[in-house]
Amino acid sequence: MKFFVLGNNRELSVAEIEAVTGVHEFASLSGDVLLLETEQTGPQLQDRLAGTIKVGSVVGELEKWDKQACGELIAAMIDANLPRVEFGVSVYDAGDAHRAKELRKESERLGLEIKKHVKASGRPVRLVTSKDKTLSAVVITTNKLLERGGEFVLIVTPEKIFVGQTEAVQDFEAWSDRDFGRPARDAQSGMLPPKLARMMVNLSETDPIHSTLLDPFCGSGTVLMEASLMGYEKVIGSDISEKAIADTKANLDWLNARRGAGIPPITLIVSPAQTLSIAEPVDAIVTETYLGPALHGREHPEFLKQNLANLATLYRDAFGALVRLVKPGGSAVVAFPVMQMKGGEQEVATRAMMESLGWSVVRRLRYERAGQFVEREIFVMRKS
Repeated sequence: MKFFVLGNNRELSVAEIEAVTGVHEFASLSGDVLLLETEQTGPQLQDRLAGTIKVGSVVGELEKWDKQACGELIAAMIDANLPRVEFGVSVYDAGDAHRAKELRKESERLGLEIKKHVKASGRPVRLVTSKDKTLSAVVITTNKLLERGGEFVLIVTPEKIFVGQTEAVQDFEAWSDRDFGRPARDAQSGMLPPKLARMMVNLSETDPIHSTLLDPFCGSGTVLMEASLMGYEKVIGSDISEKAIADTKANLDWLNARRGAGIPPITLIVSPAQTLSIAEPVDAIVTETYLGPALHGREHPEFLKQNLANLATLYRDAFGALVRLVKPGGSAVVAFPVMQMKGGEQEVATRAMMESLGWSVVRRLRYERAGQFVEREIFVMRKS
């Protein structure tokens, strides 16, 4: 059984895991951790997923807390051939927050119990701790714990305590590099976070090797970058703005140089989404639409009203045309804006609108960041 430590956008993280693994029944869906059965390896899963912080395997379980038994179990899992051992322990809530909190107080004593067993083998050993509740991907990576000993986790459910070993953690440096290191970033036209772009591509449930993916509002190319890293061989990006297409090309060239290996050619087209023409229908559309002008919270109500009307017209015209570019049964994963206004939230795209255009809305997922006036709602759709 695998465990997944979820990111900040829990609902999106779970939906992404479902899409990638094909599993919809979980051993646990509560608290900080998702537990499920899958044959895929931890490194494979972590490399694909953007909304998961850690992936590992459950290696044992305890009906009740027993420090000595747990220490012996974990010590036996540490590679006997390591000349020096460095390890850490994290405790996660999977449906029993109170007991998880109590076990966090025990985690350092558990670490000392493990150290005792490792020292008995004559090897030097170091317990890595953190001021945070759990060891972060940064702490695990910078201390090279997965190579030097391991991170071991206690997953606390109402029925039992699972003992797990982390197999892979999120590559925080690579994500940050693609977000902030790319040469072309345009805050005025919106910047889709690479992690969200990757989650959206995964939600399309398409096979990278045998599918064609289209982003008709490609902006600076974030979706295209993530799709290329995931192995998609047929990718098309289009935008009404010549500057956006130039930015996309600059970012793809930068990514290609960063990887040290060629990425498959990506077709780039300058065109409004409403009149876009391509040679063959695609398997999936993955895109963040134009979200409208940047808002600061001081706009006049009439301006906001007109802005909503303009966006609604754009979405109706664009997605009425784009549905014809998708194969029957193909998917679309689209980030639409939700405006935070004095009278409450105001969505622009609606289920009724999309279904009137020939799309079937499978699910809607919210992506939020504190302090934003415009939030994103992700529509996962199929061509009716």
